[in-house]
Amino acid sequence: MNLQLTISQLRKIFELEDSTQDDTLLVNEVVYDTRTLVQGDGKMFFALQGKYRNGASFIEEAYLKGVRIFVVQEMPYKAHLDAVYLLVSEPLDALMKLAKWHRLHFEIPIIAIIGTHGKTTIKEWLGSLLKLKYRLVKSPKSYNSKLGVALSILELHSSAEIGVFELSISLPDEGKVFNEMLAPTHVIVGHIGDKHNENFSDKNGKKTEYFNFIKGCTSVFQLHSKIDDFWSGNKGVIKLSSSNFQSSLAALGFIDQLKEENAIMALGVASYFDVSIPEDIQFPDVAMRLETFDGIHDSLVINDTYSLDKESLEVALQYQSTLAKSKKRVLLLPKEMTIPKDEITAILERYAPLSCHFSDELTLEEASLNNAVVLVKGNAESSMNNIAHLLKLKQHRTQINVNLSALRKNIHALKDLLPEHTKTLVMVKANAYGTGMKRTAVFIEELGVDYLGVAYTDEGVQLRNYGVKCPILVMSPGADDFHDCIEYDLEPAIFSLTLLDDLVRTLILKNRVSFPIHLKIDSGMNRLGIKPSEVPSFIDILHSQPELHLKGVYSHFAESDNQLDPSFTKHQLDIFLGACEMLSKHISYPYTKHMANSAAIINQPEAALDMVRMGLVVYGVANDLSAKKALEPVIEWRSEITQIKQLSKGDTVGYNRAFIAKKETTIAIVPVGYADGFRRSLGKGKGTVFIGGKSCKTVGNVCMDMVMVDVTGLKLQEGDTVEIIGENQSILDFSAQLNTIPYEVLTALSLRVHRNYVVT
Repeated sequence: MNLQLTISQLRKIFELEDSTQDDTLLVNEVVYDTRTLVQGDGKMFFALQGKYRNGASFIEEAYLKGVRIFVVQEMPYKAHLDAVYLLVSEPLDALMKLAKWHRLHFEIPIIAIIGTHGKTTIKEWLGSLLKLKYRLVKSPKSYNSKLGVALSILELHSSAEIGVFELSISLPDEGKVFNEMLAPTHVIVGHIGDKHNENFSDKNGKKTEYFNFIKGCTSVFQLHSKIDDFWSGNKGVIKLSSSNFQSSLAALGFIDQLKEENAIMALGVASYFDVSIPEDIQFPDVAMRLETFDGIHDSLVINDTYSLDKESLEVALQYQSTLAKSKKRVLLLPKEMTIPKDEITAILERYAPLSCHFSDELTLEEASLNNAVVLVKGNAESSMNNIAHLLKLKQHRTQINVNLSALRKNIHALKDLLPEHTKTLVMVKANAYGTGMKRTAVFIEELGVDYLGVAYTDEGVQLRNYGVKCPILVMSPGADDFHDCIEYDLEPAIFSLTLLDDLVRTLILKNRVSFPIHLKIDSGMNRLGIKPSEVPSFIDILHSQPELHLKGVYSHFAESDNQLDPSFTKHQLDIFLGACEMLSKHISYPYTKHMANSAAIINQPEAALDMVRMGLVVYGVANDLSAKKALEPVIEWRSEITQIKQLSKGDTVGYNRAFIAKKETTIAIVPVGYADGFRRSLGKGKGTVFIGGKSCKTVGNVCMDMVMVDVTGLKLQEGDTVEIIGENQSILDFSAQLNTIPYEVLTALSLRVHRNYVVT
């Protein structure tokens, strides 16, 4: 961005009264997230009111980073004399007003892409063609919300010749809002599915909103095969079909119908704008995600090598800043780039201190990478993807992909079920349910949860060493752990009076007072916890020992997922609330009551109380059908074919010759075994994997490091992907094969299986 706006101009745009405030300050850029803010000179901070976070809480942090201009809903408690605070009714609306004002200064084609699926792919593919002829501005990645579109519009600059923006119309009246802000000249109507239908009154409500958006535009592009009566009456509709692009589609070689339709859209609109389509056309791989993995020399590597332009570089640098916190940051760029070096330098200055290297080979010394967050940026034509994988710590061909964006959506989906002021604790015990505690827990903390929960003290110590700052509840501490609880600011659960006595002795030794604890009540599960009859004794100790401060009281449901008979769950809740009532009569200060686990959040809303504990559902696993629909899988477990063998009748396979071929058979050897979590009980045809979308049964016994599967009749080659858990086989399906529960599957995933972390 390079807005060059004065305070007076901003006041006019926001429709505010004139003021005598300093008008020498210039705004070049807007920001809303202090995690990605390196230095604030020339930036204006919008204190946006989020669903789960209030931007006003970060005004002081933005000030300390150099921001001096703020758009706020109310004056901050600590206002600085050298700062300007623009008081508006709603900061997001003000940002959209600014975007609308900025848009009106450009008389260029503005192409908008709407629909429920494929918008980003169409945008990226169309952009790759338009930039052959025009100076292009397009929205980065999936910036399609009101906030994302507003920020994208502000990237328009004086040399831009055409703009391409995607947007998501998911609520009533959004069509009109987006139309007024973006004022599109041309609209591409992509695929319209059932997504967001629940937000509209009838099946045509969403289409009506789309229609409101296209009002006033010159042309509307849509696939000929998708046009129905709703659209056919619009005179500006341009029908696109494959017949005009047979040679290009043949060169692309798509066998997937959705990809082919996206390609037709991109080719058709590019042709409309007189772009010559290359004979050897190839579209960029739209990964739309930043892949993150552990690197050599204790580094963390961000692999973003599918596209390289100014917008995507900024997004990647912001993400790197968020992950790095106080760690050093390293950027690897290819030698040859289409972005001018002076523009690269201007971008990098905004993210200083940053060590930048231009090279097509991995030449960095160990010291440069040690404990650094390394961003590898490039495009499909560069060799940077190879460099990223050279930096990867482990090269085990069996890998787990952890979709952090899905995890974020699942947490938000659960939060949507809660009363407004209910706090959230997310469990990250057992290596964050197999996803990897270090990356997952740090990511969850960034989402603004109130607590993290672990089983054992050493897990809490790990989290502190990873830089986690939020409160941490330790559910199963031992007497020997209390020194670490005190040292690392961990809040222990107290489940017996004996354990309480051990803690008091340690606190006296450490000369600590008002140390926070959580009391565990046994409400009928008969695991850890004090009985309600022991509560009076606990109260006596609490009153006599100034070393203690009751921070929370909690219990565990035994069967909150039992929707057929919730009577025992209600019985447990009554017992717990009775114990809390007893405590409250003798304790003058407030404490946090929490009992609801993931299933109770869904099935027993009355159990939300002051805080809930989110567990397995956060990781995308639920038995309840309605819950499944709102969740996205977080885990993918994949491997690849190491070797393919042809067996003749009578040939045997593996240890103890456990399989004897009864006919000509083809098998594939896959490098995953019981040491990785693929249990031995899955052998002899009891387990399946998916290859090329086809189910393949195991052959013979599962070995420690590999398994053999029957691939007879399939056209495969060595190196092809093998899905263990994923799109075709859910973790529930896989658990059923093992005759166990998803918890056991997740927590049994071996540490030697490499985790990749992706953010879409």
